[in-house]
Amino acid sequence: MAIAMEIYEKIRYYQAHTEYSQRKVAELLGISRNTVKKYWKGQAVPWERKPGSGRRNDIITADVKAFIAACIEADRNVPRKQRHTAHRIYERLVREFGFEGCEASVRRTVAEMRGTPHDVFVPLAYEAAEALQIDWGEVTVVLSGIKQTIQLWCMRECSSGDCFVTAFYRQNEESFLEGIVKGLEYFGGVPQKMIFDNARVAVKEGFGHHAKATDKYLALSAHYAFRPVFCNPAQGHEKGLVEGLV
Repeated sequence: MAIAMEIYEKIRYYQAHTEYSQRKVAELLGISRNTVKKYWKGQAVPWERKPGSGRRNDIITADVKAFIAACIEADRNVPRKQRHTAHRIYERLVREFGFEGCEASVRRTVAEMRGTPHDVFVPLAYEAAEALQIDWGEVTVVLSGIKQTIQLWCMRECSSGDCFVTAFYRQNEESFLEGIVKGLEYFGGVPQKMIFDNARVAVKEGFGHHAKATDKYLALSAHYAFRPVFCNPAQGHEKGLVEGLV
């Protein structure tokens, strides 16, 4: 079974730009070592199939549709950011049911069943250590027997796709600054720029590219020598990597 393109890209990146072993990469990506070995040097690619294999890439059976429908129905009772994406549904189909179709067919089916058009996007390329995207997320958990909302601090390195996530009780300035410091410690370095939205914990006045950072955020960025970059209003695609992580 061919792997998703994003997994292939990560295998090739780790092989070319890190000293990780195949076993380490398999652990990081949650796939088998044999899969990593197959694609390690680019001799096999996921967009080519052996002739005469007879395998279809659009296998959407009634059982698959029923599973997708169940996922969509279950999402009605959970917070928006905890709902299934088409990619997550595809991963569950592969893991739980041995699905052998391609991810694109699942995406099309999910879009049709939700009554939404296909997402269109243009991937961005970044140099190593050029940028980190940061964002808040929420998750509903049961902690000590009490159902409550926890704030997730999410960071993603734009070149490698590596991510850092930690949890706080509140989305305040103290948590915001602590999350950045913890993330930089995890990544072991500082990017040229940090991409965030116009949240009040970071912006003193203005918005988008004209926003001015709060005094404490400006002090932190000066100390660590990175440039704060703010997204334009309602333009989540400007930090789409971390939005996907959230």
